[in-house]
Amino acid sequence: MGKGTDGPFIDFEGKRVAITGAGAGIGRVTALELARLGARLAISDLDGDRASALAKRVCEAHGRSRAIGVACDVRDHAQVTSFLDDAIATFGGLDVLINNAGTARPGPFADSTPDDWAFDVGICLYGVMNGVHAALPHMVEQGGGRIVNCCSDAGRVGEPMLAAYSAAKAGVVGFTKAIAKEVGASGVHVNCVCFGTTLTEAIQELLPEEMRQKMVRRYPLGRLGTMEDQANAVLLLASDRASFITGQVLSSNGGYAMVG
Repeated sequence: MGKGTDGPFIDFEGKRVAITGAGAGIGRVTALELARLGARLAISDLDGDRASALAKRVCEAHGRSRAIGVACDVRDHAQVTSFLDDAIATFGGLDVLINNAGTARPGPFADSTPDDWAFDVGICLYGVMNGVHAALPHMVEQGGGRIVNCCSDAGRVGEPMLAAYSAAKAGVVGFTKAIAKEVGASGVHVNCVCFGTTLTEAIQELLPEEMRQKMVRRYPLGRLGTMEDQANAVLLLASDRASFITGQVLSSNGGYAMVG
């Protein structure tokens, strides 16, 4: 992170942040950077052991009571509500919610099943809706907050072999804009970050080097995204620096898709 004239460009000192799907990938890198910048973290992941291990690492590096980690299936409204209620009870409030959890079942749409669609839509769209629904009353009551919904350019331009995922992510874009209009007067900022192809652990396992090199040709910046690239984009919209930004979609994609 760069520095301004009067301190760090982005500062999360004392901010109470909840982040879903943070056991690995972009969520994990984002959580570690938030901790470094002073945040108190509520971390969830479908794999509770990964969430707990990350919370333990944060506490060991930055002091006791700086993080909690729990298992949470974002498709389950009750689990998400419990996760955020625990975060609020532990830290005394909630300043930032990052809806990061997401995944997909790639393949030709004609070969997919309704169960496949429900999987993608359940995690990528309903997971976001569940988080926002649980967090909003607290943020409105306290007079403000930041919500960042992690998305994908698949939701803006569509991607073959990812039809249901693209549909779910397109839903996140529309949902983000609608909620921003509903709660802006309450001081709650709601924005969306759309990622391009990012070299997460899962992507590196899925895509051989030869395929990655072919994909790079479609990116004007000449490379695929890193997890740090995406974490920085999320942190910008989650920070107080984004004081006049709401209802917006930021593509962090190396120029892959340029949507007006």
